[in-house]
Amino acid sequence: MKKETYDLYEKKTRAVLADCGIAVLDSEGIEVSDFGLNNLEKVGLQLCVYVNTDRVCAKEMVLFPHQACPEHRHICTDGAPGKEETFRCRSGRVYLY
Repeated sequence: MKKETYDLYEKKTRAVLADCGIAVLDSEGIEVSDFGLNNLEKVGLQLCVYVNTDRVCAKEMVLFPHQACPEHRHICTDGAPGKEETFRCRSGRVYLY
């Protein structure tokens, strides 16, 4: 992904989070991911990560219209349960399959 694209989506993400009343510190980076597919407008998401361990994550996820996050699972490995995720839609609509 080009740096200009990354920077644009980071800026847009900060604006969306601010509009939702979510404060993001300057020290908290925004991750922009296209999953290596180079088609961010269709497949991608933006994240502000608070906590991310093998078991639990706390993130603000932003998807823009027409973006999709690829289907994935967090499976049990070596007897340890898979990661738990909780989703809450703060604005707009989310379709989760």
